Amino acid sequence: MIIEPVLIIGLLLLMPLLAAGLLLVIRGNGGRKVVVVGFGVLIMLGTILLAVGYLVGDPWQGSFHYPLIDYCLLAIDVVIGLYILAKSIKYKKLLAGALAVAQMAGILAFEFLIAPGVSIASDLYIDGLSVIMALIIGIIGSGICIYALGYMKDHECHAREDDPTCKDRRPIFFALMFLFLAAMFAIVFFNNLAWLFCAWEITTVCSFALIGYTRTDEAIANSFRQIVMNQLGGLAFVIALILLGLQGILELDVVISHGNLGLLGLPIILLAFAGMTKAAQVPFQSWLLGAMVAPTPTSALLHSSTMVKAGVFMVIKLAPALGWNANGIAVMLIGGFTFLFCSAIAISQPNAKRVLAYSTVANLGLIVACAGVGTPEAVWAAIFLLIFHAVAKSLLFLCVGTAEHNIGSRDIEEMDNLFIRMPKLAMLMALGILTMFIAPFGMLISKWATIVSLVETGNAVLLIILAFGSAVTFMFWAKWLGKMLAVAGSQSNVETAVHRSEWSTIGLMAVLVIGLSVGFPFVSEMVVVPYLACIWNVTGLDVISFDNLLIMAIIVLAVVLSFLVFVWRSKKRTAPIYLSGVGLDFEERTYLNSLSQETKASQRNWYMDGWFSEQSMTPLANTCCIAVLVFGMTLSLLSLGGWSL
Repeated sequence: MIIEPVLIIGLLLLMPLLAAGLLLVIRGNGGRKVVVVGFGVLIMLGTILLAVGYLVGDPWQGSFHYPLIDYCLLAIDVVIGLYILAKSIKYKKLLAGALAVAQMAGILAFEFLIAPGVSIASDLYIDGLSVIMALIIGIIGSGICIYALGYMKDHECHAREDDPTCKDRRPIFFALMFLFLAAMFAIVFFNNLAWLFCAWEITTVCSFALIGYTRTDEAIANSFRQIVMNQLGGLAFVIALILLGLQGILELDVVISHGNLGLLGLPIILLAFAGMTKAAQVPFQSWLLGAMVAPTPTSALLHSSTMVKAGVFMVIKLAPALGWNANGIAVMLIGGFTFLFCSAIAISQPNAKRVLAYSTVANLGLIVACAGVGTPEAVWAAIFLLIFHAVAKSLLFLCVGTAEHNIGSRDIEEMDNLFIRMPKLAMLMALGILTMFIAPFGMLISKWATIVSLVETGNAVLLIILAFGSAVTFMFWAKWLGKMLAVAGSQSNVETAVHRSEWSTIGLMAVLVIGLSVGFPFVSEMVVVPYLACIWNVTGLDVISFDNLLIMAIIVLAVVLSFLVFVWRSKKRTAPIYLSGVGLDFEERTYLNSLSQETKASQRNWYMDGWFSEQSMTPLANTCCIAVLVFGMTLSLLSLGGWSL
C-alpha cells in the first residue's frame, strides 16, 4: 500500500474515540454540530484514503502487539461485564447478570491461563472485505451521526414537551454513536481474536445503551432482550477463544486458512453462532425488532452500518471454512429460513419501521445463507447484498424518520399523498424501495447471482426457500410503493420543517445508492473479485460478466433520469376526483353514495395478517432454526471425537 496502513488504521480508531470524548463534555448545539460534522467528514475521508491505498496494493497484515494493549482491552472487557451486572441488579434482570459473570470468568481464565502461551504473528489485517466494511462504517455511519443533529434536536424538544423536567441527554447519545463507529472499525481491522472480542462486546453494550436511551419501560425491556441474546453470542465467542487458544491459534486468518478440519469445527460454528446472534437471525430476531423503540438514528445505525453488519461480516469471513459440511449446512439453512419467514411476516406489518426491521432480518438471512454455501460465487453475491442493503436501508430508515416527524406517523396507511405533502422525501424514499426489489438495481442483481450460485451447488431446498422468499419480498415492497405513488387531493407541503442536516445525509445516501448501482461493475472488478481470488486462490471468477453489469448500470441511469419528472411541479389545474356520486369534500374525499349517505373514499392495502402474522409465523420460524442450530452444534461436538459429515 502507498499509504502506511498502521497510520490510517490508528486514525480511524482514534478519531471516533476523540469525537466521543469531546461530545460528552460539549453541551451547546453549535459546538456539538462542529464536532459531529467535522469528525464525520474526517472519518469519511479517512476510509476513502484507506480504499485508495488498498486499490494499488495487496492484502496487508501487521503486528502491533504490546502487553499493555492486552491489559487495557482486558480491563475494558471486565468494565463492560461489571456495567451489565450493575444494570441487571438495578432492573432485576438476573439472566443478563448471570451471563455477564460467566463471560467475565471465561475471558479472565482465557487471558491468564491460555493466552500467554500463544504467539501471534499479525494482530491487524486488511483485505478487500475489510475495506468495503470500513467504507460502509465510515461513510454511512458518519452520515447517520450528522443526520442525528437535526433529528435529535426535534426528539429532545418533544421529550421536554411531554416531561418538562427531562434533561438533555444528547451528549451521551452522540458519544455512544461515535464510540460505536470506533468499535466497528476495530472489528473490521483486528485479526487477533482476543482484541476482536473486546470490540465485539463494545458494540453490544453501545447497542444496549442506545436502545434503552429513552428510559421508558418498553425501551428498558427491549435493551435487556438485546443484551441477553448478544451475551449468548458473546459467551460462544469466549468458548471459541478458549478452544482455539488450546490449539495455539488466535488469528482469524489462520482459523479460516485451516478450514473446517477436526478440532476447529466446534470453534468455527461457535464464532458463526456469535455472528448470527449479532445479525439477529432467527430465533434471535426479536432483539432487533425491539430496537425500533430507539430514536431513528439508532435504528438506522444498527440496521445499516454497524451492529448487524458486524455479525454478517464475521460469517462472511468464515465462509471459506463453511460449505458442504455440518457447519455450512446449518448456517445456510438458518439464513434461508430467516429470509423466508421474516419476508413473509413483513407482509402483515402496517408500521413502516417494522417492515424495514423484518426486511433487514430477512436480507441478513440471505447474506448468511450465501456465506454458508461457502463458494466464491455465493460470497460474491453476499458481499454485494451487504453493500446495497447498507445504503438502501439507511436511506429508507432516515426517510421514514423524517416523514414521521413531519406527518406524525410511521404507518404506511398514513402515507397517502406523500408525493404532495413531502415531494422530495417521497421521491428519495421511492428510490430506496426500488433499490431493494427492482432490477436493474443492485439488490435484485445480487439475488440473481445467489440463485445462480445455488443452482450450481445443487442445493434444491435452499433454492426453493430463496425463490419463495423473493416472491414474498416483492409483495410487501410493492404495497408500500403503491401507497406512496397514489396522488389524490391537494394537501399542503410540510417539507419546509426538515433540518438541513437531515437533507444532507438523506441526499448522501441517495447519491450512494445511485453511484453504487452505476458503479456495480467497477466495484466487482476492482475490489470484490480480487478479494475472492486471493481468499480462494481462483482465477477467472465471472459470476455476472462485466459487460452485462455495465448494461445494467446504463439502465439504472435511465431509470434515475425518469425521476426528474417529480422535480418540477406541474402548473396544470388540479381536477377534483370523480367519486362515483355527488362529491361533498374534495380534501376529505367524501361523497354521497347511492343511498344518499355520506361516504369517505379510501384506499387501503391488504396485509394478510390472518396468514402471515407474527403470532402464527414466529413459532414456526423459531422451531425450524433451533432444530437446525442443535443439529449443527451436535455434529460439531461429535467432530471432537473424530466423527465427521
